[in-house]
Amino acid sequence: MADVLNVPTTEDFTAFNALLAKQAEHFAPMIAWAGTECTESEGLDGLLSLLRPHVHEPADFFAEKLKQCQSGMGVIQEKITTVDTRFGDQDRDRAADTAKLFPDDTSFVPSIAAIPGASSLGNFNDEGVTLKAPEKPDSISKGLLGHLVEFRNPVKAKGVSGAWSAVMGGNHLWIADKAYKMVTGDSLIDKLFKPLAGDWDRLMYLHDAYDTLGDACYTVAATLRKGSWKLGGEWKGDTGTAFDAYMFRWTSGIGGIGDGAKVVAKAYSAGYEAISNLVSIVVSAIDRAISTAIKALAEEVLKMVAGDAAIEIVGLGPEDPLADIAAAAWTAWRMVKIYEKVKLVAGIVTTIYQTYQLIETEASKIWDEAKKAIEGLSTDISIGSVVQDVEQRGFSFEKNAAWTPLLGVGRMTMLPSATG
Repeated sequence: MADVLNVPTTEDFTAFNALLAKQAEHFAPMIAWAGTECTESEGLDGLLSLLRPHVHEPADFFAEKLKQCQSGMGVIQEKITTVDTRFGDQDRDRAADTAKLFPDDTSFVPSIAAIPGASSLGNFNDEGVTLKAPEKPDSISKGLLGHLVEFRNPVKAKGVSGAWSAVMGGNHLWIADKAYKMVTGDSLIDKLFKPLAGDWDRLMYLHDAYDTLGDACYTVAATLRKGSWKLGGEWKGDTGTAFDAYMFRWTSGIGGIGDGAKVVAKAYSAGYEAISNLVSIVVSAIDRAISTAIKALAEEVLKMVAGDAAIEIVGLGPEDPLADIAAAAWTAWRMVKIYEKVKLVAGIVTTIYQTYQLIETEASKIWDEAKKAIEGLSTDISIGSVVQDVEQRGFSFEKNAAWTPLLGVGRMTMLPSATG
């Protein structure tokens, strides 16, 4: 005797399949987004260069997961079409065979259909996915560091020739750099500014890219959750419960990808904030050095140059041996002063480099935190069910501020195979 089965109508099966097709469409730009915006490494130079080799890793990982989800939408559609066809004759054997399409263990899975009126809470409405272009605040590259650019190139005063031109033009650093290099062998300008090279605000660009990707995943997960709830609420029996469990794995897995993207986004923003504070300390230190020790060093150099010129002006020409003696004595005395000033500047450079090391540490932390989006997959998770999720949190619970993405990253392991 054939069972009378309580299953969704063909119209609802068709509507759900149409919803799946729309999600497959949404995944296409999300995959492209992960491969482009989330891998943008231009400007990761200087102290940020250690991040450049790793920028692609989480992005490539998420892109592969999203491809799996896109293919999975087609797999689910095939299963739903098969179910609709097989349940047409309401044959017991064919119904039992159909249950194998959703091979999940349903021993502890509550049925959506067992909840009175549950189907009316869901719907087959698609929600658009918006991928907003990332923005760079330029608060470091053009804000904190913008005014330092003028110090790197000599600004010469009009109507004044020689070395005095650069100093009177306001650039003591250019003069001090010559003396510093003569004594230490290193360029003062390179020591101070090379570590600051690059586009620091790229970190917030990457934050925005991953944050947007996470929101997109949450939107798709919620849409599928509402659709499967609508269909599951009309579907009583073991096959219906198996469908609930199967779709729970898909929605949880997609939500888990969103969690991973959010974890990476937070790593970039936290690193940016910490680095901003440290760069501010460096900029203040460089400003003070330029206006004090570096300025004093530059002026000492110019005193030596001016003294040598004065010896010739008073009548002791370059052929006069007394001029050579006087110039040598004057230069030696001034060189002692210059060495003292260089030593003072070198001490300041050492202190600044200690802050640079802290910045490098913070940059390393970005990758360490971002790796949790992948390594978190080994974290034990409480499987639960779609009924528990919806009843306790709602369809779009990942978008709630109380949700903790790091705790949900492991849900990615719940994604079913996209091959059948």
